[in-house]
Amino acid sequence: MTGAQYGLDDAEQATRLINYAFKPKQLPHRDSVYESLVRRFDEEPAFEDLVRRSATGMGLRVIDVTMRAGAVIVPEPGSVFEIGLDQYARVARQTQHREAERVLHGIAHLAIAALCFPRPQDLANDGYVGAVTVAVVDEQVRHTCQELAEQSAAAQENSDVPVDAPELERVWRIYARRSEAASTSNGQAAPSTTEAIVGRALRFLVTQGLLVESDNLELMTKVYRTTSRYQLQVRELAAGRVHQELLLLGVVTPTQPTGALRVTDDNTLL
Repeated sequence: MTGAQYGLDDAEQATRLINYAFKPKQLPHRDSVYESLVRRFDEEPAFEDLVRRSATGMGLRVIDVTMRAGAVIVPEPGSVFEIGLDQYARVARQTQHREAERVLHGIAHLAIAALCFPRPQDLANDGYVGAVTVAVVDEQVRHTCQELAEQSAAAQENSDVPVDAPELERVWRIYARRSEAASTSNGQAAPSTTEAIVGRALRFLVTQGLLVESDNLELMTKVYRTTSRYQLQVRELAAGRVHQELLLLGVVTPTQPTGALRVTDDNTLL
């Protein structure tokens, strides 16, 4: 394949690489065919162009293709590959209170991403592995909700939120009013609590190959560690307006005094 001259074999290999993106737990170092396609993407600009064009035609966008993460491809808005609320609800076992839980799950996912990579150097370092637990995510979001409540009370705006406030500030009350943890009559965790919602969000990310779940016997809890795929996706998220609002609301607690994600005007991460 030279220049923009693509053959049938090239097209087949390009779509095969795209297909690997839908197998998030399959990585190049475990599959020789996958590894050769990733290497070709890296070494042949024309093949890279073919893969990107093919993905675009399918309503997809290539974030990156690397040996560590494999093919990381996300659906464009409106794509048939986009995961809708109903589909996510089935996977995450969302309850009947769809609208409220949509907000809660959104907050949980944003908080997970921010807490996994709390410093700019963490997000930029390809070898960095972040880790969170259900309790850490829930505690941090609740702490943020409390701070927002205090700010609102100080401004004598308890009954309403300013129109120009960040979107997440308008929904903090939904999270703050939901119970942190509770049990059903048979001793299982109640599915409507915030800890249960955070847990479902984390497990969903595991099924997508974005996090890896393990047991911490000392803490008697499950720990969720980041993968290279997740790091690439969070880099994309960090350039977005929603993540900026999350940072402004203080959901990210830096692990060091100088640590905090911030986004510049030209969407480059510092």
